[in-house]
Amino acid sequence: MKRPAAIALSAVFLLVAFAAPSAARSYDGTAGGDAVSVTAFEGEQALRAYVRAAVSPRIELYQLRRAALCNVTSGTLESDIGGVCAPADGSVVPNCDGDPPVQPLWRRDRALPTDPWQPWRMIAGWSCPDDLLPTLTAEDFRRLPIVPQVIQMQPDRGWVLVNKETIVLTDPAEQTFRTDLFGYGIDVIATPTQYTWDFRDESTHLTTDSPGHPYPGFDVFHVYDQPGTTAISLTTTWSGRYRVDGDGTWREVVGTAETTSTTAPFEIVERRSHLVAEDCNQNPDQPGCG
Repeated sequence: MKRPAAIALSAVFLLVAFAAPSAARSYDGTAGGDAVSVTAFEGEQALRAYVRAAVSPRIELYQLRRAALCNVTSGTLESDIGGVCAPADGSVVPNCDGDPPVQPLWRRDRALPTDPWQPWRMIAGWSCPDDLLPTLTAEDFRRLPIVPQVIQMQPDRGWVLVNKETIVLTDPAEQTFRTDLFGYGIDVIATPTQYTWDFRDESTHLTTDSPGHPYPGFDVFHVYDQPGTTAISLTTTWSGRYRVDGDGTWREVVGTAETTSTTAPFEIVERRSHLVAEDCNQNPDQPGCG
């Protein structure tokens, strides 16, 4: 599987006190203090920022490095890190479905460029290449401009009959988007998965997984029992999946989005049949044609 080139980074990266990392969360601290743990993705973002900074080693105040945890029983190393080995602290190297695992991320600090380095501290453990990619959250998904669906009605003439089926349906087409997340290009597909109809009378809302079908094979409808003026609203629930540039795997969004659409107002009318002597179209003034 093709991975972003930055995933393979394993050299020492530098940061000065004046350079702010563009990670999802900052973990700057004073030299000698406890390093804050970060996620694999946050650590990768920090490494990318350090590479872009291109700081002179003479003024570096802390370093980051990927390396295996070797021959120790704690997360602190008193000397430099090196070698390739399994972790000795009891942790497990993850199974990454055939991809090589990503080594832990370490950090060491000093208060001034003339001070000695503090011990290395591990701030992110073993991970898989997929863990270094951004996650499209439900909040990100809900910010996409998903277009509310158009409601179709049958009959579609500005009025419907009391005690007769009013058929409703909508288009179940997916919507596709191109967006950016933490500098990564993202393809997103939004799929309608649930439809909740509000007919705005005394009835309860109708929730289905069908978008509805036209006459005569209709399966979503409502029968009004009182004349009046009303409208119909549809709330659609959307599920999402996304793909990050450089990685061919489609992933599910954990969470959903909703859109709501409403018809124009229409009349609910009552019609009664009458026996007449002639065709009302030809003689509309006869008794029973009013």
